[in-house]
Amino acid sequence: MNIFKSLLRAAGFLLIPACITMSSCSEDIDESDLYTFTGETIEDFISNNSEQFSSFNYILTRSGYDRILSTYGSGSKEYYTCFVPDNAAVAEYIDSLYNDKESKIEHNGMTENSLEGLSDSLCMDITLFHVLGTKKLTTDMNSSGLRTLLGRMITTDTKLVDGKPRMVLNDAAAIIDSHDDCVNGVVHVIDKVIPRSNKTIVRELQLNTEKFSIFYQALEETGLVEKLDAVDKELTAEKPAPVAEYYIPKECKRGFTIFAETNEVFAAHGIKTLDDLKRHANEWYGKAATGDRRTETEGWYDYYRNNKIEVSTGTDYTNEHNTLNMFMRYHILNYALSRDALTLDHNILTGYGYPGDAYDYYETMLPKTLMKVWWVKKENKTYINRYVANNTLTDGVETIGSAAMHELIYKGCEVDKSNVISPLDGYIYPIDDILLYDSQVPMGVLNERIRIDAVTMLGELMSNGFRGMKTDELTVLNGGKTAGRARFPIDYFDNLVVYNGNNTQIDMNILAGGPNPNDYLLYRGDSFQGMGIFDFAIKLPPVPDGVYEIRINLDCMQHGTMLQYYLGQAPAIAAMEALDIPLDMRMNSNFNEPRLIEIGCIDINDQNNNPDAYADRGLESDRVMRSHKYMRGPLSTVKSSAQDMISRFKAYQIRRILDTRTLKQQDYWMRLKTVLDDGNTQRKFQIDYVEFVPVNVAQNDRYLEDMY
Repeated sequence: MNIFKSLLRAAGFLLIPACITMSSCSEDIDESDLYTFTGETIEDFISNNSEQFSSFNYILTRSGYDRILSTYGSGSKEYYTCFVPDNAAVAEYIDSLYNDKESKIEHNGMTENSLEGLSDSLCMDITLFHVLGTKKLTTDMNSSGLRTLLGRMITTDTKLVDGKPRMVLNDAAAIIDSHDDCVNGVVHVIDKVIPRSNKTIVRELQLNTEKFSIFYQALEETGLVEKLDAVDKELTAEKPAPVAEYYIPKECKRGFTIFAETNEVFAAHGIKTLDDLKRHANEWYGKAATGDRRTETEGWYDYYRNNKIEVSTGTDYTNEHNTLNMFMRYHILNYALSRDALTLDHNILTGYGYPGDAYDYYETMLPKTLMKVWWVKKENKTYINRYVANNTLTDGVETIGSAAMHELIYKGCEVDKSNVISPLDGYIYPIDDILLYDSQVPMGVLNERIRIDAVTMLGELMSNGFRGMKTDELTVLNGGKTAGRARFPIDYFDNLVVYNGNNTQIDMNILAGGPNPNDYLLYRGDSFQGMGIFDFAIKLPPVPDGVYEIRINLDCMQHGTMLQYYLGQAPAIAAMEALDIPLDMRMNSNFNEPRLIEIGCIDINDQNNNPDAYADRGLESDRVMRSHKYMRGPLSTVKSSAQDMISRFKAYQIRRILDTRTLKQQDYWMRLKTVLDDGNTQRKFQIDYVEFVPVNVAQNDRYLEDMY
């Protein structure tokens, strides 16, 4: 192999004069295709340092990735990052694989305790977990983590190793040296093979007895261990037709996320045994569905109360209405939510009075309940159900409001993202307090403008790593062919019902990434979208009982469409009720559009032409737009690659108030149907986010709803 590479280099040097001679014949020659070979490829570096890395190179060769990491030249735009452990680290890892007592397959399928004893599948698995499809320097790494070619995430943190600050991967493998001069990427030398779990989420909890023994015992007692058996979804619908610059997934993985109290956290609340937890669960949930909700001590669980479901305080803990069972279900999400996707802060503005916080709302396994996950930027901490009084209300303009009106009532359960456990089928996050769906959640935490990213409504996007994925990473999945969007089979999502087959095309806008990012002004940078002669329904997240304004973003664009929105308690078409009139979004995306002028949407940053709107920062314009059932986009959303592009100040980023109505804590489905019959299959729909805003927030008699 090395002789072959040497011959290639020699041939490359011989080609240079010939190419120079040819350039005199043509002024248009593309010099990017010339083979200069002034540096090494990643594979060159590894093989040229065989005394250190021969074992890892053997694994690369068995997987075939030695050839891939040798690619360069002739217009290739592929770059890689390779984490390379030395021979001693590989030997230690092989020994751990062979002697792994927890493996479902004896010795992990190895034939002997040696390099040669590795199976081909293990070689491929190890390789893909140590290679990224993008070039990442240590300065590019942050706490959000890295997506490997295996499709699983690696956590990254800066820690002291032997007294020196090092970037540490998965809390174990430290980067001790880096070489960023490879012609096709970068090599990071690491002191250990990056560990990854091949155990299930249940088994990881069971084995972590020092931290999670009480939590695991409760999972067993309630029978929820059987619910945490992830089986990949079988896709049977006709696949979408291949299309350039789109990636079409061939599989749909399932997974889970668990937020778990440690034994130490339980002990701090007087819980030292499972029996203690059972008694506390009775106290926490025993009155959740009885009595008067307004007392705040009972009856706060609207779904149970509305449906006259009795809470059980008995000893049948497998009963889903048992208090212990309810307590545990509120800790579990039916999708795998990685650390980088937990509170994705892409396209979140820090400025114009906004502190840069990111948040999202997730439906739990406790029926029809949400939790709020909130990343507080100034603290760099993430909390569940943090409760701030009058959140999303303000007593000022272009400000979140004075500190006096925003008392911190409950700091929330802090999520320990530094010690996340990443099993094969999900994620386990330790938390520092008791996580409850108590009266404070529906009546306080969720009594605010609830803006939910449409991507969050589709759990499969999280479980399969699309949330937070960037275009250069998607391109790798697409076999190196440029891909800025993913297109999904119509049966990919549980929360989606398509009425007309592949006439509806289901897509996702991926985050910008790579040397030439195609960045969009979108909430969080991604969106759920598609095109065609579409007709489908998406399940909305459940909100507590109340009267809400239901809003949706509108993206005004020439290739948009006219569509009708419907709302129903079931996805059956007969159950759907039309919301408002059909909306025509085929508009010029600028302030000269007559229909935008008509609803009061003017450029509030144009001091010369709109001095009054500039002076009051759009307050009167906002009032006029609301009278037409429109609103500007959020002031907190910015295009990451252009900090002057803020949603509130752009004509094509507006919101529509679809309806104001009483909602119960139950399922609702929103149907989107094109009303154009021109046969144009390139008409696009897009759902960036949906908002549920209690009327006491949207029409508060003391404060304004904030602009963020």
